[in-house]
Amino acid sequence: MSKKRIKRFAPIVPGIFTMGNMFSGFVSILHSTAGETISGAWLIILGAVFDLLDGKIARMTRTTSEIGVQLDSFSDFLTFGVAPSVLLFSINVYSFKNWSFLVPLLYLIAGAFRLARYNVSADPHSKTDFQGLPIPLAAVFIASFVMFSTDIWGKIRFTNLLTPAVVLLSWLMVSNVKYSATFPFPSGKNIVIKVVIFIIMVGAVLIKPGWFLFPFVTLYILRGFIQETFWVTRKMNEEERQNEVCD
Repeated sequence: MSKKRIKRFAPIVPGIFTMGNMFSGFVSILHSTAGETISGAWLIILGAVFDLLDGKIARMTRTTSEIGVQLDSFSDFLTFGVAPSVLLFSINVYSFKNWSFLVPLLYLIAGAFRLARYNVSADPHSKTDFQGLPIPLAAVFIASFVMFSTDIWGKIRFTNLLTPAVVLLSWLMVSNVKYSATFPFPSGKNIVIKVVIFIIMVGAVLIKPGWFLFPFVTLYILRGFIQETFWVTRKMNEEERQNEVCD
């Protein structure tokens, strides 16, 4: 195939993965509303895989376009915003009777804001640290929780902890907490350790995704939150010491 043909068809490849993401989100909603919550959770995970490949291929081929960015955002909102909210309703934790439906609604609004902020501020050709928790990670947290709880106990348990978790996810998405865009392990001279840990984690997730995906995603989310808390606390202490010196 000639280089001209490759350049002509290169922009189509990321679009295929974007449509795969959108398809996964739509079918996830259908499964969740039909009571097939595990299938709905798995389809959200599949959408996250499509979204990851979509972004990587678009940056590698330098085929990012304005239409592609908007389509990707719409797909993300469906798969990582609407589908997880529907999944939360489907596991019978939230309802309209006691106004608890406001919790998934809060997640949906925060996710929409997160995507809109990313669209107007991020460079689609580069991969820098994220401002706020990326919505795919928030969605994977919810989906993997359903999978983890069902695999371990055979049913959804500890639902009393789900509301604080969803509220925290919503806040992290709209916050300025920084999350690394690269694998969060030491680099440089510790590259061998990084690769070994990465292989172990990927292997564990592939062998038992229901057991290991949720703990790994939770650790990554908490890592960013704890780092930001530590940084803010240290900054406040430094400002206090400076004020004492000035006084």
